[in-house]
Amino acid sequence: MSKKSIRTFRRRALRRGLGLSSLLAMQIAAAQSTGAPTPPAADSEAAAGAGQERIQIIGKRASQARDIAGAVSAVSGEQLEATGAQSLADYIQREPGVVFNNYQPGVSQVVIRGIATSSGNVQGQATTGYFLNEVPLTEPGWTIAVPDIDTFDLARVEVLRGPQGTLFGSASMGGAIQYVANTADSHAFDAALQGTVSRTRNADTAWSGKAMLNLPIKEDVLAVRGVVQYRKDPGWLDNVGTGKDGANTTTLSGGRFSAVLTPSRDTTISWLSLIQDTDSDDNAYRIQGLGEFERNTAISEYTDTRVAVHSLRLEQNLGGARLSAIYAHQDKQQDWRFDYTPVRGAYNADLDLDLTSPLYIKSGGESRSDSLEVRLASQPGGTLDWVVGAMYFDTDKKLYEQIGAQGAAAAFDNSSLYGPGSGAVIAPDGEIFNAYYTKVKGREAALFGEATWSFAPQWKLTGGGRLFRTEADYDQTSVGFSTYPGDPARSSSDVSESGFNPKLSLAYEASRDLMVYALASEGFRFGTPNVQGLSAYPVPSGSKSDSLRNYELGLRSRWADGRLLVDATVFHLDWSDIQLRLQTPDYINYAANGGKASSDGIELSTRWRPNDRFDWQATVTWQKARLEDELFILWSGTAPSGSRLPGSSDWTVSNLLNVHFGGDYAPMLSLSHQFVSGGYSDLESSVPGATKHRQGNYNQFDARLRVSLGHTDLTLFGTNLTDKRGVTRTVAEANGVGEAVLRPRTFGLTANWHF
Repeated sequence: MSKKSIRTFRRRALRRGLGLSSLLAMQIAAAQSTGAPTPPAADSEAAAGAGQERIQIIGKRASQARDIAGAVSAVSGEQLEATGAQSLADYIQREPGVVFNNYQPGVSQVVIRGIATSSGNVQGQATTGYFLNEVPLTEPGWTIAVPDIDTFDLARVEVLRGPQGTLFGSASMGGAIQYVANTADSHAFDAALQGTVSRTRNADTAWSGKAMLNLPIKEDVLAVRGVVQYRKDPGWLDNVGTGKDGANTTTLSGGRFSAVLTPSRDTTISWLSLIQDTDSDDNAYRIQGLGEFERNTAISEYTDTRVAVHSLRLEQNLGGARLSAIYAHQDKQQDWRFDYTPVRGAYNADLDLDLTSPLYIKSGGESRSDSLEVRLASQPGGTLDWVVGAMYFDTDKKLYEQIGAQGAAAAFDNSSLYGPGSGAVIAPDGEIFNAYYTKVKGREAALFGEATWSFAPQWKLTGGGRLFRTEADYDQTSVGFSTYPGDPARSSSDVSESGFNPKLSLAYEASRDLMVYALASEGFRFGTPNVQGLSAYPVPSGSKSDSLRNYELGLRSRWADGRLLVDATVFHLDWSDIQLRLQTPDYINYAANGGKASSDGIELSTRWRPNDRFDWQATVTWQKARLEDELFILWSGTAPSGSRLPGSSDWTVSNLLNVHFGGDYAPMLSLSHQFVSGGYSDLESSVPGATKHRQGNYNQFDARLRVSLGHTDLTLFGTNLTDKRGVTRTVAEANGVGEAVLRPRTFGLTANWHF
């Protein structure tokens, strides 16, 4: 059987829902024809047909997901395609312990095990880490942007719950999400096309087009692979202030490029690039008190994001060990605009101005980052498996925050407080009359290691740690009316910390069908100095690093000859010196530290596949993420002990049912359900008497019907079938209280063509 025939059969088998035992038999044939290591014979786990269980988790050491002593799950590329997933919103909340605070692509937040102080962007480093083929996407300090990577041609998405500081470093306190993109394959030509058209209630027709081409240049030596994509999601919110219907249109474009060179059997050199632009024409909030799909601002509130990631990777087999070296360079840019017109009157009164045009705030910045990781790992399967390594991450950022309005220069010329000629100095471009510019240099260096000792036939002990040092330097310049008539004001601040993150786990494999484990681990993230910014209220100096300790007991089991999989985890997390994202009365965010919190929970994941035609996956999570101490919030009040952490929910439930009917066209029906219980979007909501910014407490139902026509699959789909306005995030804005809600009922058609 040729390698090309094997790959073609494998893709068709997966799309038609064949059992994994057939696929493993095919893999054995492939190994025999290529000289690759022969996979193990089909077993009870393979009989379950669970693509998730055969995925190799990178995690610095290759291992199957169900063999890891930790809360790890993964969604394969075939599963992403089968469920029609395009972005995080389409699949991430099906994972246990995860709440997705959906807003708009690239600025939505994943909260794992309740570890967050806001459902929106954090003021410093995030609590969830993001990676692309092991390249960290969350740079030291505040992250300019994290791309919501399109799922087309991804090999899988890994979700690691609980702190991952030992191997993954900062910004992974709550957990980590790793995108694993397919790279170039020198063994066979491959190509794929995907197109989607859909219609959302109160919106125009949406469409997307995507293509993949894999070209072997020299068999077993050199290949290149390219992916291009374009997606336009027309808005469904009408802005009554600007007169724009469907104002919140989002466009995503870009692609990936991969080249793999294998000059010898023991050496592989690969290049991977990601380019992604995301443009949102207006904010994705509706405003409370207006119509069901209405917002009201004097100007559009756009967000434009540009991300470019380039990485070079060396894999070298050294006989008894394997050397890996990964260098990456990243360029990011993000620009926001907010309507600030409701506070224009205060500026006019205080500064004796006569501004009549809309007042706005622009903010954002750009970053250039370089990272390098080098590690050495033993070949798997020995009594002692180990990995040791070092990493360095360096970033330079330029951030800005500006306030302006058309005609500002003339208004200052006519002001009795400033007078003629002042406008040319205060607002040299005619509009921006107060601004803060910040330069940030951030560095992270670390030594890390981990080892697993199989000290008895059924026992494994794993220990590891990470020795790290972080540094961040801030240099701020303020210009505008606040410094006139003097020179621009400059200030600087810095924060540096070092520490050690340990990890220890013990696993007992009672049989091939049952493993239990105990795990203790820690996570950390950068501290964040504050800059005064545009707020008229003084803000604290900043925040220092917080820390998180995680304790969990887990069980992985297989029943009914492997056709029923049941995983369960009980966890407790202690969070101290919490970095907070708070807000001044004039809606400017700042960072601070405050108190302690804890999160306790149970995660349950099951998969039942009684035969090759029926597959039911379900997850249930209960968690209680709460403040352990009273927390004083400047200008808001005191949140009492026991207050709920924002961005989390006590209960989340997901169900995914796939039914394969067989016969001609191999139709498959997929039904999915998600439930998220109620929660808050910020800590201020816990203050007695404060406005409650609520989210959650909704169900979502989706359905898909797919048929196969040779190389082409056609899928009819419907999302949010009950058309509920489930709130995924609430935030105070200058124009009122904004609510991000589930996208209204949507119907569409997707065509997938595979070579």
